[in-house]
Amino acid sequence: MRRVLTAIAIIASLPLLLVGALWAGQERLIFMPDPRVIAAPPGWERPVIRTTDGLDLAVLAVEGRPGAPVVLHFHGNGGNAEDRAGLGSALNRAGYSIVLAEYRGYGGNPGRPGEDAIAADAVAMLAWAQARFPRRPLVLWGESLGTGVVTRLAENRPGIAAVVLESPFTSVADLARGMYPVVPTDLLLRHRFESLSRLPGIRAPVLVVASEGDRITPVDHARRMAAGASDARLVVLPGGAHPAVLNDDRGQGVRAVLGFLSEVPAR
Repeated sequence: MRRVLTAIAIIASLPLLLVGALWAGQERLIFMPDPRVIAAPPGWERPVIRTTDGLDLAVLAVEGRPGAPVVLHFHGNGGNAEDRAGLGSALNRAGYSIVLAEYRGYGGNPGRPGEDAIAADAVAMLAWAQARFPRRPLVLWGESLGTGVVTRLAENRPGIAAVVLESPFTSVADLARGMYPVVPTDLLLRHRFESLSRLPGIRAPVLVVASEGDRITPVDHARRMAAGASDARLVVLPGGAHPAVLNDDRGQGVRAVLGFLSEVPAR
């Protein structure tokens, strides 16, 4: 009987253990910083940007055709900005200036990532891009977790020419609810990255790109995001690549984005 009671007690405690693990370890689940120091590929720069709380964060940037739009890209929760340099170079060959943003704690940068901290990084990088490329149309591109960064950055902010949301989610809370349906994740999350609710405040045209079989950010999130924006188009790619554009071997995602960007007027 004692063994039975012990087994019952262990089983009963499992939900509490899961709740405790999610509360204590959610930063490790949400943020997966790659500490490798980013290096500028040939032809690129590696500027260092000072945040309002005094951190010096390195990013990657490359100049495009004079007057052409500037793409400020925010990557997802894994890897670092240098991993996106191939994508950036493809866009640059089409004439666009590219800034690959990098977060605190990633790419050899100091600090620890968090939702509010990364939002502050994004504001500093936007200000730098506007100063570095004055009077250029500015496009914000978010990839996976970066879509939460971009929707917050673009909400109620003038001067944004267009927004690209690659493999987006409606919120981290919605993702967590799908993964842990019996756990009160709404009460546990410190980093919510609410994206869907911010879309009404974005006045720029929005392109949403997703993969039909994405198991990390399900395509239903992308459909809801596109429906929630005032001016949006949705491109759903076959397969399960995540992120949808970065890992699309067929190149359909890049072509969709380039077609969208071609409609942004140059200056």
